[in-house]
Amino acid sequence: MRECVKRSSPQVSPVSHVSISFLFHEKPLDEELEEIVEETLLGMGFEKNLYFAASHNDCNHFHLHIAASRINIDGECVSDWYDKRRLEKVLRNLEIQFNLTPVPNSCEVDRTAPTTGQKRRMFRENQEFELGLRDKPADKSAVGKIQDAIETAIQPGVSFAEFIKKLKIVDVETSLKFNSEGVLQGISYSTDGVAFAGGKLGRNSKACTLKGLAMRGVKFDLEYGALMLTRHETKDNKQQNEANHTKVNGNIRSKNTQIEFD
Repeated sequence: MRECVKRSSPQVSPVSHVSISFLFHEKPLDEELEEIVEETLLGMGFEKNLYFAASHNDCNHFHLHIAASRINIDGECVSDWYDKRRLEKVLRNLEIQFNLTPVPNSCEVDRTAPTTGQKRRMFRENQEFELGLRDKPADKSAVGKIQDAIETAIQPGVSFAEFIKKLKIVDVETSLKFNSEGVLQGISYSTDGVAFAGGKLGRNSKACTLKGLAMRGVKFDLEYGALMLTRHETKDNKQQNEANHTKVNGNIRSKNTQIEFD
């Protein structure tokens, strides 16, 4: 079972909205759904709270929604601290109890999944393909394309400059973030008009941040060419920038260039 916890506002959360999605081939019986709702409320600390639960099957798989007031009958507020982690723990137990297909926790998944909107788009386009309304299946999501391109580009000993070039060849653009002192602090990726910060793509062994790339084998030698791929110098400042660089051990490097791994 997949979970989603929604809050009504970033500052104030009077209502907790929990969405639970089941795999396409799984649909618990009504009495089982009632138990799942009760166990979820208990595990999340809402056993004394007013709630509303509803199910629907208007997407490609069955969903269960629970909306619960954070204020219980004793006038106490249920904390939203670590809502997602608590819900994941509850669902892992329910999967065992009701013999449902186990799903890994979010922290255990290496690749970022497509958004709900992207999944719906792919599902709709695949349906249209099966009906003969499209001449090819749905394209991969933007997040999937970028992650695939990154995994293909990372080869043993690949330099940062080569990594950037390999992504550009497959239409994945990169943008580097520098602070006012010229310290390289972050990287983002984009394709098909959709952009993602490195921290939003992959985790663990598939992390796409600067630190993650370094851990995966990308060599950050800070070559002049690598920086120029994303800084897009103008003709007016090119000579001045070149004057501010010096040659060290055969590689051209900026005197001020550094990398800050977060």
